Amino acid sequence: MPLSQSRVRFIGSRELHRDLPKVLETLEDPDARFVLTIHSKPKAVIIGADAFLDILRGPSPEDRLLALQLGALVQGLESSSTSAEPAEMEERHVELVGV
Repeated sequence: MPLSQSRVRFIGSRELHRDLPKVLETLEDPDARFVLTIHSKPKAVIIGADAFLDILRGPSPEDRLLALQLGALVQGLESSSTSAEPAEMEERHVELVGV
């Protein structure tokens, strides 16, 4: 079964303020994700209520990957996770995100 394409988009605080109605409409899609950045640094992930409930029931592979990528961005480890094997990535995910 192929994984659905994750719809993660980085958005700055000014753009979020300007486009809030459009962002909220986009969040009706349970696969939509926004990473709010301030001064080009990730500060928050914005997801819809249905997507949040799905995560509470059990994170999808896409959400685990997003958590891994965000953990790497926040900790400055972007290059160390791109060539890792899947098992190594999962280990790294647990270490970075605590899940």
